Amino acid sequence: MPKRTHKWKELPSSLPFAHRAFVLRLRELREVSDRTQAEIAQDVYLAATSLSNHLNGGRIPETEHVEKLYKILRDEATATSRAMPCSLPLLLELRAKALVKHCGCCPVGSPGATVADPDTQPTAAGSPAPQHVRRRPRRPRVRISTRHRGIPRAPAQAEVPVPLREGDRHLNTPADAAWPEIRTLAESLSAGRSRDADIMMWSAATTLSARDVQIFVAQCRTAGLEKAADQVITNAARRDAQAVLNIASALHNSEQYTDVGLLLAAAAEGEQV
Repeated sequence: MPKRTHKWKELPSSLPFAHRAFVLRLRELREVSDRTQAEIAQDVYLAATSLSNHLNGGRIPETEHVEKLYKILRDEATATSRAMPCSLPLLLELRAKALVKHCGCCPVGSPGATVADPDTQPTAAGSPAPQHVRRRPRRPRVRISTRHRGIPRAPAQAEVPVPLREGDRHLNTPADAAWPEIRTLAESLSAGRSRDADIMMWSAATTLSARDVQIFVAQCRTAGLEKAADQVITNAARRDAQAVLNIASALHNSEQYTDVGLLLAAAAEGEQV
């Protein structure tokens, strides 16, 4: 029986990169089965509307539902001699990254995210509730004897700037901009999981903001993933003209002039095709 494909809804542009990567992997997993979504949802003990919500970038499913869904589709794939698109550990890792929150103003799954402080309780307006700060008691002032007032302090040692080595490439990127996705991308490439790497690079190029694309490309080059950086730029060139100009401006501001040329050349070539 030929494999049936599904026509998926376009994911919202505001969906964070990590959440988008998880949803795309869930969709690939669902393609293994020819059954209806309602039948699959019943086996996972989910409402059909809940499963549809998970597959369209809504609420992230619980771990036990992900594991149950994977087991059911794996058994069905074995019966129909179909290959599974990913492993369960990778799927759970993508889910964990999609749940990470950057800060109070950023959505869940933002790149470069860190786990929010669990002790901070949001107010009704969405901002963290003010915390009571205990003031330390003021210590009594101690008068210094006049005998020690004339002792001069040792002058602070001036720092000598160390010149950068000639030929170094200096990218105007924040020092804390390293994303865990870069490590995952490097692991996928080294392990030969080209499909996983292609999904990550396409998602980064087509969904991230101009500034985040610039950071992603810079971090790829810093990690030695030159081909991956070129691929992200080539994919980003397929976006609309305004998005390409915004990305080119972000690259130019970070002095990544070679990347600007590669982006504009790829965009011009795409218009001629």
